[in-house]
Amino acid sequence: MLKKTTTLIFALALVSLHALGQVEPPRLEPTPSTAKQIALIDEGVALHDQGNYDAAISKYEEVLKENPNNVEALHELTFSYSMKKDYRKALDTAYKGAQFKSKLLHAFYVQIGNNLDLLGEPKKALEVYKAGIKIQPDALLYFNLAVTYRSLSKPDDAKKALKQAIALNPGHPGSHLLLAALWHQGGYSTPSLLAACRFLVLEPSSERATSALKLVQDVMRGGVTAGKNPNEINILMAPPGKTDEGDFGGIDLALGLSRAAGMTEKNKGKTGMQLQVEQFETLFAIMAELSDKSDKNKFTWKFYVPYFSELKQKKHLEPFVYYINQSEGNEEVQKWLNNNKARVNEFLAWSKDYSWPKAD
Repeated sequence: MLKKTTTLIFALALVSLHALGQVEPPRLEPTPSTAKQIALIDEGVALHDQGNYDAAISKYEEVLKENPNNVEALHELTFSYSMKKDYRKALDTAYKGAQFKSKLLHAFYVQIGNNLDLLGEPKKALEVYKAGIKIQPDALLYFNLAVTYRSLSKPDDAKKALKQAIALNPGHPGSHLLLAALWHQGGYSTPSLLAACRFLVLEPSSERATSALKLVQDVMRGGVTAGKNPNEINILMAPPGKTDEGDFGGIDLALGLSRAAGMTEKNKGKTGMQLQVEQFETLFAIMAELSDKSDKNKFTWKFYVPYFSELKQKKHLEPFVYYINQSEGNEEVQKWLNNNKARVNEFLAWSKDYSWPKAD
């Protein structure tokens, strides 16, 4: 009787913790998968990827019936329940997975937070992400923290979390894209441009790349438009940008002037891509010159500027520009990429091996 009462108390306590969005620190050790279980999980993943979530769930449950402590099966089961929009079951499964000490612990915290958010509990989701970060810091936890902060109209907190995510994993495209969007909305022209460009290096031809490229093109226009009359150019001077990421006023102005120069009679015979290469060359050259005078503690100057300055120094600027324009569907872009595969591969190899600053 005592055993049943204790079990009941534990179950009620666990339900209470779930209701509060809290997660107990992991205390259990997972049991490794057998060869048979690995095969079943792989079958489940393949079914999940086909959109057959019920069949995938059946495979994972078969594994868990044999091995309840299999964290890989628990994680995949959580993901399939969530994609099926059965958020309650996804949440319960993720809570179970978070009881185990494993390399997937951060992923369970991500799933708990995501499903709380989907169930209309964003503030509880925030607490879960923060708890996960304390136990096992990870870029995805910071990224999801930022997404929730943004949904709660807290852009400054979102940007802070995204900087942590990027510092931990510079190869996570979504973090750069969201930071670019937040900066663009907040009036940080050059920082938003650099973040969007970094995203496009990582993901140049997806659906998301289209919106990122539009952001790049918008900033590169620099407020310059053609006038009604021949040789007439209109330059709209934007109000001074915010400076908490550093003073980019001179660079913002240079973008407009370089755009205007590209519209003069002198450059009439050049293609849009050739003009964009020249504009980026001007931009990166000015950034390199100002780098020594900048505040290196500002994220943009510490993280993005050195990357793009070295990109130009290593003579990768031309392949970079054509590579990030792939989503445009421009015949000139595709032709150039096909004719310069060696240069593109050299650029991508350099970018992959680039030494990013360490996370603080």
